[in-house]
Amino acid sequence: MPESIIAGIPVHFPFEPYEVQRAYMEKVIICLRDGTNGVLESPTGTGKTLSLLCSSLAWLRTRQSEVEKDKQKIKMEPNSTAASVLSNEIMAAMGKSNNWGVPKVIYASRTHSQLNQAMRELKRSAYANMRSVVLGSRDQLCIHTDVMREQGNSNKVNMCKLKVHSKTCSFQLRVESKKDHPDFRGPTIMDIEDLVKVGQRLKMCPYYASKELVKDADITFMPYNYLLDPKARKANKIELNNTIVILDEAHNIEKICEESASVQIRSSDVAMAMEDLTHIMKIFTSGETLDAGSDEPKDFTLDDLTLLKEMLIDLEKAVDEIVVENKTDGQTYPASFIYELLAKANFTYGNCATIVGLLDKLVQYLMVASQHSMLRKGGSFMLLSDLLNIVFANKEDIMSKVHVSFKVHVEIEESKQTKQTASSKVNNSGWLGKGNNTTTTTKTAKVINFWCFNPGFGMEQLLNTNVRSVILTSGTLAPLKPLIAELAIPVAHYLENPHIVDQSQVYVKIIGTGPDREQLISNYKNRDNPKYIRSLGQTILNVSRIVPDGLLVFFPSYPMMNACVDSWQASGLWADISSRKPIFLEPRGKDQFTSTMEEFYQAIRDSKGACFMAVCRGKVSEGLDFADRNGRAVIITGLPFPPLKDPKVILKRRYLESNRTRENQLLSGQEWYSLEATRAVNQAIGRVIRHRNDYGAILLCDSRFQDASQVQQLSKWVRGHLGARPQSTPFGPIVRELRQFFKHAEATMVKPDERAEEPLLQSVFKQETSPDSKPRFETASKIINNKSRIALNMATKVEQVYSVEKWTPEEYAKAAGGGAQGAKSTPMDFISRLNTNATSIDFNSDNTGLVKIHKRERSSPTTSDSLASQPNIKKRYKLVNAADIKSEPFASTSQSQSQSNLTNPPSESQSSDLHESRTDFLRQVRGAINTDQFRKFGSALLAYKTGGYESFDSLMLILLDLLGTPELRHLLHMMRRYLKNEHKEEFDVRIASL
Repeated sequence: MPESIIAGIPVHFPFEPYEVQRAYMEKVIICLRDGTNGVLESPTGTGKTLSLLCSSLAWLRTRQSEVEKDKQKIKMEPNSTAASVLSNEIMAAMGKSNNWGVPKVIYASRTHSQLNQAMRELKRSAYANMRSVVLGSRDQLCIHTDVMREQGNSNKVNMCKLKVHSKTCSFQLRVESKKDHPDFRGPTIMDIEDLVKVGQRLKMCPYYASKELVKDADITFMPYNYLLDPKARKANKIELNNTIVILDEAHNIEKICEESASVQIRSSDVAMAMEDLTHIMKIFTSGETLDAGSDEPKDFTLDDLTLLKEMLIDLEKAVDEIVVENKTDGQTYPASFIYELLAKANFTYGNCATIVGLLDKLVQYLMVASQHSMLRKGGSFMLLSDLLNIVFANKEDIMSKVHVSFKVHVEIEESKQTKQTASSKVNNSGWLGKGNNTTTTTKTAKVINFWCFNPGFGMEQLLNTNVRSVILTSGTLAPLKPLIAELAIPVAHYLENPHIVDQSQVYVKIIGTGPDREQLISNYKNRDNPKYIRSLGQTILNVSRIVPDGLLVFFPSYPMMNACVDSWQASGLWADISSRKPIFLEPRGKDQFTSTMEEFYQAIRDSKGACFMAVCRGKVSEGLDFADRNGRAVIITGLPFPPLKDPKVILKRRYLESNRTRENQLLSGQEWYSLEATRAVNQAIGRVIRHRNDYGAILLCDSRFQDASQVQQLSKWVRGHLGARPQSTPFGPIVRELRQFFKHAEATMVKPDERAEEPLLQSVFKQETSPDSKPRFETASKIINNKSRIALNMATKVEQVYSVEKWTPEEYAKAAGGGAQGAKSTPMDFISRLNTNATSIDFNSDNTGLVKIHKRERSSPTTSDSLASQPNIKKRYKLVNAADIKSEPFASTSQSQSQSNLTNPPSESQSSDLHESRTDFLRQVRGAINTDQFRKFGSALLAYKTGGYESFDSLMLILLDLLGTPELRHLLHMMRRYLKNEHKEEFDVRIASL
């Protein structure tokens, strides 16, 4: 790969770096060389991750070489004066500071999906041979069936600890003997999935095995919380002395620092801990054992349990005595209140460690007991342990900082009165009631929040571990000074990079009024205004007529999005937009989210485009890639301000106002509130321009974007497109300019690379070539063995996995910074399957999205046919796209319909329109109901396809159940078009009866 000298260090980059990449890498190298901190912003699409990895590892490799030369010099001339001086200097440096020797690199990001993307970049670079490891949770890495059967990450952690402690996990016991195996210690960079595969092959625990690689690794990948949460840092034995800490995607770092130092506990949690403790005491006093063969001595005594119960009773009493005058908003107390509250129950700095140790033992005890009875698994003890760990993590000598940085906020639990069934037998008037019948206590249940409002508090703890350098980087950090002020870390270098694309590749405009000249402003007062909602819908409709392929629409909140959708469906605007582009809504569940994204990308490939409506700060706005055709324009419908009356928001603003000075340069409360909204907007904007040859439009549909203070908080590269004095442009000229922009871009820009790509979902059943040249197939269960791993790789699924081993620098340059550019194929969705000549479809498929299709006949020869014709190779069926299968309308099997078609055969264009209309309709239904409901809907349609009146009657029951609500009634009416002729009159009668 080409070599560039940057800040005196030879850096191997896959191609000649652009100026923005060179400037970025220079800042990184200077920070590492001098042992200083940096805050670096480089827009998404500028190759930030690749630049970060290449520059840091180039410097590290040079450092390794220099240290090795020094060692060789001492070794070859041990008695020389120069060697003696050098040796003395080295020993002195090692004793006085962390600035000598070869440091380690820790690369942290928000999610494992983002870490996987970074590791893919590393594989493509010249530094792929450097030693690396990724740390994951048991939920992602454990392969023990008993552990993975547990629900919830905390239960899996405790079950794993139990197996390891009792030496009953054969996978963990094999780590010592298998950790040096070539398959595990090989040169290949292993991500989470690779570790799982190797672990399954060697029957060795991937979770514990990965920790064996850390001490020898040059670079370790891990999520943020492993670094910033003291408890997680201790549990994972992360050593930070003389390390380089890189925090990528750091635009949320302040919030993560605050949350890692905060904790919450409820009155009912305390009561549940008392109940669990009572059950254990009952077992002790009755002489019962967990199972017939168990006579293992306990790690605690009855006196320990009695003392702990007395402390919990005192804690419950102390919580009862808390005065909450404002029942709606809650009551705020100073940080000292939590220590006073716990002291009433004798929880102190002196006994905290002992009590936490006892709680951990009780959790392990209940984990065993729950295998043989209906006991809970100690969740209440874990919550109490977390409370003590976080509250008493702050040393007594820094209490003055704690009092400034923290507040205690007490709220009334939503239920206000807690009910418990007959299983509760606590012998005191606790929160869970007593007796053999369901009872209701007269006490008011409370929630105790211990909130941190100073992100610098967490960063200070990180810096106190003697790290060499901390680099914060993201595509959206601006403005930098307030960020640096809040984190309170010394920063020697900072950078705001421009974008890598030309001015002609981005169109940015503020749209202050809609086509009807109604003002577009999504403030609280206007959000229920029907004129505003209608005007916003008309704006999106007109834009959808111009923008090719993918259109992204971001709303300030879910309630706002839902209000607009309901209004547009009722007025017909929804159907108008859908006729231009099928609409997809961001779902809340993980499984629905994955399938919705797959369908959206498929719609881009198969049709004239699609529209995705999502929410700022949601999954779509944070980490997904809408490169090239997948996202040609983004519409921001408003400013996503945090809830104004949220207690946490109110207290954060008060904290800033009371602690800001001219010296610390903290934001005012109002400035912070405004910045929170703009940063979310910056993240959403970053979904569109993803690489050097990408292009797209950014439309800010809120007149408040004209405010100078709001514009200054946008990313620097976006501000450059708005000009010195940004103003709203009338809608008419915007339409003309937008049409010209896309016409010019399509004529002049490089077309998206059509490189053969393979999505992860296809690779689950991918064909591989074995040494004997016979194809072999892997099953999904060998690659992904649980739902959590599917969710972990959701972002990887909807992007594409490139074959990068043979990329040339020229090929890499074409895709620099780019993401998915449209996959070639995906597993068939329901719409495609319905249009095949399938006789049955298995809707009970697993969450991989793969389904079983039983074919009546093959419509055309495929690769599988050619494979089947070869000797010694079994015939295999593969999933194919709808375009490869002869389609037929799902109502065409009706005899009367067939007669009609024979008499008046539809034209080719009519048939195409029917297919396209049906596809759009089904996509709308898919977006309106959940996965299980859609499966029921699809099964009814398939039965109706070949059945008679009974199947129609069954279909109507399903339709009325799923689409009979007022907000979905428009879809029910649209269904009429696709029914058999003899059933339409009956359909009308039943609908009229509603």
